[in-house]
Amino acid sequence: MSRNKPAPDFVPELVVLAASTGGPVALEKIITALKKDFSIPIVVVQHMPSHFTAAFAKALDKKSELHVKEAQDGDVLAAGSVYIAPGGCHLKLTQELKCALALSDDALVNGIRPAVDVLLGSIATSRFIDGIVVVILTGMGADGLAGLQNLSPQKQVYCIVQDEMTSTVYGMPRRIVEAKLADEVLPLPAIAARLSVLVRKES
Repeated sequence: MSRNKPAPDFVPELVVLAASTGGPVALEKIITALKKDFSIPIVVVQHMPSHFTAAFAKALDKKSELHVKEAQDGDVLAAGSVYIAPGGCHLKLTQELKCALALSDDALVNGIRPAVDVLLGSIATSRFIDGIVVVILTGMGADGLAGLQNLSPQKQVYCIVQDEMTSTVYGMPRRIVEAKLADEVLPLPAIAARLSVLVRKES
């Protein structure tokens, strides 16, 4: 396990969770462990076909103290809420309205839609958010790598990746570790508690 500390002036404003194969189980474990006083929004990109994400969001909402919903065009991010990118749509932060989400059917990225690279790219150019915690969970491929490479020079970023032992597929996390973009490598059961500490700025 590797652990860094955020910069003293790091103020988290948004959490981004990204996952592919094995992601629904990992996301459920994290989201249902967070308490209702979690003080910043969470945006989720799970590689999942259209029509499945709405049911996934509803199931998580019933099990979680947080409000979980499938993201819709124009949603304004609120503390204590989780927004799941709809299957078949990229999810972005708009540049016109503070902390609002936009859906797009732009071309596949990394062969998928939604792709977290697209979301992170939109955050990199946002005028409204600076401190981001990015969590890269189990999954095949390299989605998240280009997005983090783009985001890190522009914003304050703290990146957690799921460890190999608890990942169903150690693809997406491995690429982040190999690129030396991971601040922490944690087993799945430890991630929710660490997020809560980071958001409380008691790290």
